[in-house]
Amino acid sequence: MKNEQKILKATETLKSILFVILLTSFSCKPINSSDTTENKRATNLITELNSKEIPIGDKTITIVGVSLVDGISDSPMENAYVIVRNGIISEIGKTGSLQIPEDAEVVKGEGLTLMPGLIDAHYHNSKDYPAIFLKRGVTSLRDPGIWIEDYDLDRQSGKPIPRLFLTGPHLDMHPPAYPNDSYLVRDKAEVREAMDFLINEGSTAIKVYFRLSLELIKEACDIAHEQGLPVTGHLEITDARQAILAGLDGIEHVTSLGTALIPRKKAEKYRQRILADNNERKRGRYEMWKDIDVYGKAVDSLLNFLVAHQTFITPTLGAFEYRLDETEKDSVAFLGFQNMMKFVGRCQEANVRIVVGSHGPWNKYVETGWTYQHEMWLFSQTGMKNMDVIKAATIENARFFKIDHRLGSIEKGKQADLILIEGNPIADINDMRNIKKIMLNGRWVE
Repeated sequence: MKNEQKILKATETLKSILFVILLTSFSCKPINSSDTTENKRATNLITELNSKEIPIGDKTITIVGVSLVDGISDSPMENAYVIVRNGIISEIGKTGSLQIPEDAEVVKGEGLTLMPGLIDAHYHNSKDYPAIFLKRGVTSLRDPGIWIEDYDLDRQSGKPIPRLFLTGPHLDMHPPAYPNDSYLVRDKAEVREAMDFLINEGSTAIKVYFRLSLELIKEACDIAHEQGLPVTGHLEITDARQAILAGLDGIEHVTSLGTALIPRKKAEKYRQRILADNNERKRGRYEMWKDIDVYGKAVDSLLNFLVAHQTFITPTLGAFEYRLDETEKDSVAFLGFQNMMKFVGRCQEANVRIVVGSHGPWNKYVETGWTYQHEMWLFSQTGMKNMDVIKAATIENARFFKIDHRLGSIEKGKQADLILIEGNPIADINDMRNIKKIMLNGRWVE
């Protein structure tokens, strides 16, 4: 009898084990590559390279009576207040309901607009200019093509500088357009080696350059996405659709979209011209854009594709700006640039994800160092509403950088990168030049 009880007990135990195994096999689906990628993207948070070098504010600061443009709303909150504690936005509301903390530093904001710090998606460096850009409201920037150590002098200067989101050198093939800023690769093995180096260096995004083949673009994108890093590209001679299908998250320069908007025969002729001589693109891009039908079916099709794939576009209009005057008489360049402007306007109308990038401190039509504000003005000239321009400069860029959970808007719990502007940039985008105070990480920049 005892033996029968033991056998019965063992049988029941075995049934329980088998049931658990069977239940597990039905409840757990295999992890496919996209699941793995999403998991990694969720757990790999992107951090600026100089995060430990930016002091955190240790005070309570209350800003009262401002017009609040938070980066996400469609209209300002008037007579608003924001409380910052220890570098974090802790409270937002209407000034009438405010109880000012006893230990708070109070900043009166009548006649001022409070905004998130500006984010520059495409900045090329010159010594001391990161500190200047910070004083002009740019609290975060991405340099999409420079060796990370080339920022050492700025980081060691002792001056406050923006949060640095750097890509390292861009991936390119021989002959490179910019040898000093390139990491040359010839095959998948060399892409893997380059990506390993860039990731270990702390790159916060990857940039591919226009000579890279689609196969190698895909290899770079696959590796970057496994690590949660976005990939952006200067395409020029690579079809934008194919590069996006290969994995590209963003496109640098409006000119990168040109070959996707013209007949294939003309695109191939342009491609061969550039492959033979990098410098041919400087004139060739205007010749190509002059003849693009901005209101035609090719543009409609591309815009739908960009929206469907949620691709970020950094037009850098200032880099291609051309005006006719007594000394500048190139009608081809003028007409080409006008079509670039119209195309960006159409992108906004179609809800393409447009972001602001200055292309660095220089533009012959504006004072050195004010290129970011000038780019915002150029956006407004395409027909974009000023509020949409501000969103492109703040929250949309934060989404492109994958840092929107902590930066890019004025919301409770986010890091306090803020700017106070005299005037109303919603009414006049040129008021973006009237910067009165900048806060980085909860501390006023002196």
